[in-house]
Amino acid sequence: MKTIRWGIIGAGNIAEKMSEAIKLNKCSTLQSVASKSVERAQSFAKKYDTDFDDYQSIVKRDDIDVIYIATTHNFHYENAMLALTHKKHVLIEKPFTVNAKQAKELMDLAKKNQCFLMEAVWTRFLPSIQRLKEILDSNAIGEIKLFDISFCNIAQGKYLPRLIDPELAGGVTLDMGIYPITFVNYLMGEIPSNVNSMCRLSTTGVDEIASYQLQFKQGAIANINTSFNLYTQNRAMIYGENGYIEFNHFQQGQTFKVHTHNHSHQVIQSDIKTVANHDNGFIYQVIEVCEKINNGDLESNIMPLQETLDTMQLMDDMRKDWGMLYPFEQ
Repeated sequence: MKTIRWGIIGAGNIAEKMSEAIKLNKCSTLQSVASKSVERAQSFAKKYDTDFDDYQSIVKRDDIDVIYIATTHNFHYENAMLALTHKKHVLIEKPFTVNAKQAKELMDLAKKNQCFLMEAVWTRFLPSIQRLKEILDSNAIGEIKLFDISFCNIAQGKYLPRLIDPELAGGVTLDMGIYPITFVNYLMGEIPSNVNSMCRLSTTGVDEIASYQLQFKQGAIANINTSFNLYTQNRAMIYGENGYIEFNHFQQGQTFKVHTHNHSHQVIQSDIKTVANHDNGFIYQVIEVCEKINNGDLESNIMPLQETLDTMQLMDDMRKDWGMLYPFEQ
């Protein structure tokens, strides 16, 4: 494969992790980083031995193939639109955009300009998640009937201001809730046909705790709880007709347990599955982008654009039910 040349817009923590992943991949090279802060861009460039630019300059460079958008949620649409307008391939950190309208406009432009476009849901590409899907698809626990998922943390320090700020599209759903939602969608191979939800709003008006109940055409139900100011055991329980799977730290864990039963209360077999993930899990989405661009593909079949659009619409509908619009959406 030819080497894919990367540029990054945004110079925060997530961009640092992505830069390290790019450098770990032999088919990738980091050409430049752009930030609104010249000082931050310079410091970042020095640390990762690369160039630095402003936003307008980085998208015009002939030595860059793909731009990774690593800014706060509210800027994803604007930054990606700039890159796509200059016919750069684009990888956008999750959430793809703030709402489905923005997502559709980016997808239309990418198609028009024949650019690769993908949402960076990095967990989907982990070997452990890929193995989990293989096991479920093999009917190891029979028909999937129920998911019970908790994904909560107590955000502190530098992360909290962004999470509680409506102007930055804060709230737990776009930041954390998207992980268990896309996790279930991927394992089921479809978008839920029926959605119920509720939330607890913070003093700033964004969702600090959210609970989703998703139902799929195949019959499975998913109960999901998520929060950025609540400590819980982060775990996914997947129940099927013939057994269940217990996956602690499902969003990036390497070990899960598969239990089968005899249709009573007796577990007849328990298997521990361990699949090693690289310490920097971002490397797998870097590999996916490089392979797709080299193959001339415009999207990933593992993280397809239609699913991204449908998931954005799902989250839009939930926020509408809660009466939670961001200031720039009103």
